Amino acid sequence: MAGALTILRRDPAILARNIRDDAVKSLATMQTRRAKVEADVAAAEAAQALAAGDAEASPEALEASTRILRDARDLLAAFDERIIPAARQNIAAADRVVVEREKEGAYEAAEAKRRAAAARLVKEYPGLAKTYSDLVRAVEEADMAVEAANTNLPEGREPLLTVEQLTRDTPAKPRAIVSDEVKDIWHHQSGDRVNNQAWVKNGHYSPPRHGEVQYLGSDRCRQIPKRVVVSIPAVQGELGPRLAATVLPPLRFSDAAPPEPETQYLAVDTADEAA
Repeated sequence: MAGALTILRRDPAILARNIRDDAVKSLATMQTRRAKVEADVAAAEAAQALAAGDAEASPEALEASTRILRDARDLLAAFDERIIPAARQNIAAADRVVVEREKEGAYEAAEAKRRAAAARLVKEYPGLAKTYSDLVRAVEEADMAVEAANTNLPEGREPLLTVEQLTRDTPAKPRAIVSDEVKDIWHHQSGDRVNNQAWVKNGHYSPPRHGEVQYLGSDRCRQIPKRVVVSIPAVQGELGPRLAATVLPPLRFSDAAPPEPETQYLAVDTADEAA
């Protein structure tokens, strides 16, 4: 129970939805009561009509039945004119409160996430920027060493790749031949190659009955020797942007180096216009 109360205190939207649910239940209760009053009106009308048509009924009985009918009709009018409309207005008001509480909840959640992210940024970014700077410096120093070694290669050694060529670039690859052989290939009478060689049975083109086919019907096919070359297409190399070209900004712009002072030479009477 204590846990549920804690949730309600922490989430006003849940409380607002509960209040809205109560308003809906209240309307349902009022509508049930109105239905009973409507039945009472019908019964009172029948009783009053019976009393009015009874020649032996006393004036007091007729007056009592008339009063009961009047009271029932007044109560029914109260339900229609005040009670039911007020219950509907309560639901509409509760709906507006629910929407507002949900917006407030989303706002506060966003504010909390922003606060946590800002705290993490302030705490972690300086170290991250330093680590990145140290990493870039290490890459540059290694590349300088590679360049020096490549200008004076030992006998039989290949030039070294730079750090980012080795780790970040996609090297180009030439077209690779998987197989190259001469095969007898089935062809239609028109000379077109049969796209699916398995569809030729005993020299006849026999496609399946369903699905896309190259030719409708069956024709006599013939085999023609062809050089069949299977290859993997060439891959174009890709070079990524260099780490040194990506400079992390300072955490705050005010942390950047201040601008150099400027000197202006103005007439004495315009000294106040210096900008």
